[in-house]
Amino acid sequence: MEPRTRPSIRVEPAPEWTTVAEGVSVRHMVDGNGCSITLYRLGEGRRFERHEHSFAELGVVLVGRGVLKVGDEERELGAGDSFFIPGGTPHGFDSGPSGPVILMNVTAPVPSEVGGPSASELLRIARDAVAKSAP
Repeated sequence: MEPRTRPSIRVEPAPEWTTVAEGVSVRHMVDGNGCSITLYRLGEGRRFERHEHSFAELGVVLVGRGVLKVGDEERELGAGDSFFIPGGTPHGFDSGPSGPVILMNVTAPVPSEVGGPSASELLRIARDAVAKSAP
């Protein structure tokens, strides 16, 4: 019997924050098997306007408070709260006046897609969502 091969562990160094608009930064952490983990930092009063895309998102508020808008619903979330947004569902997030918010998002493709959104695609989506809310 041949020895069993274990999968290798891929460790990524912490990347720099990428500013996508004033008061909004993105930090793409790691991706693999069609999923990715990305951090979003929104300053006070910043928002991602309602937008949609084909892939689902799971997330956790790591720091701060804000309002998550999914479809026709709005929920206030704080540090430790988590959420799920199905692919194809309009959604947005408002950091409000209480200070900065850091979100950790995990994205996954819908079954019909091969792979998931690339780091550059996630940055484009973030830039587009913030650009809609710019004064």
